[in-house]
Amino acid sequence: MNEQYRKEIIIAAFDQFRQYGFKSVTMDDLAKNIGISKKTLYELFKDKDELVLESLIYMLHDNQTKTEEAFKKSNNAIEQIIKILQLMENMLRGMNMVCYMDMQKYYPAAYKHLSKHKQDFLYHCISENLKQGIKEGLYRDDIDIEIITRFRMESAMVVFQNNIFPQDKYDIIKVNNQIFANYIYGIASIKGHKLITQHINEIYKK
Repeated sequence: MNEQYRKEIIIAAFDQFRQYGFKSVTMDDLAKNIGISKKTLYELFKDKDELVLESLIYMLHDNQTKTEEAFKKSNNAIEQIIKILQLMENMLRGMNMVCYMDMQKYYPAAYKHLSKHKQDFLYHCISENLKQGIKEGLYRDDIDIEIITRFRMESAMVVFQNNIFPQDKYDIIKVNNQIFANYIYGIASIKGHKLITQHINEIYKK
């Protein structure tokens, strides 16, 4: 089996996981929905744990690529973070929030990988954005970068915690937007506030 075929299976599996959660989707379900035999699936992946991990790695890599591209195409720190908000909205649409809890409880290798990604890539993105925003005069200059970076890292994950914001009671996109607005307006200077409002108004006019 070539690597491209394996990748196609990972993408198809992730689509199932994101809709129904990691725990509830079985290898039988995946084989049937993807249209391959269970035997072939086990030839490609030794067990479901490996497939969960590989699907998470795929999702994080895809998200990282899009994030880096958004940063490159942005003119300032606020434009960067507004584009990241839009990326996050696209990721959250159609996602079952039980995925995060499933990972914590049942798939330690995948959860460990997610935690490392958060500590490495996410930490770097947030801290660099804060440094740039302060330099541009768009963020307050009294920000403690270490503290606020860690605060944002954790607050960004709250939306995935179904025990805090059950998906049957809350609009997850709205929850994410409220958490984001609380963060971005809190760190912004007066100059930054005006630019944030301008960008948000442009987004929701479309």
